[in-house]
Amino acid sequence: IRIPIAKIEMLHSVPAKVRRSSKYARITASIREVGVIEPPVVARHPSKPGRYLLLDGHLRIAVLEERGDLDVVCLIATDDEAFTYN
Repeated sequence: IRIPIAKIEMLHSVPAKVRRSSKYARITASIREVGVIEPPVVARHPSKPGRYLLLDGHLRIAVLEERGDLDVVCLIATDDEAFTYN
């Protein structure tokens, strides 16, 4: 589902040190060249209708926010599993 980035709440912030890392630079370059390949995973916020909690994809969302993107296609989790979503 396409979700406005403003309606997605990150569970943790992306520190400045991470934003300066080579991994972050690779994600930025990849998104710039081909777009988001692995959709972020969100869950509906339990107490805020129309809002979502970001479960996976914090760096991708941070890159999209920096670029000024307004929305992103996400996967919606219906339960919490012990496996990674990707």
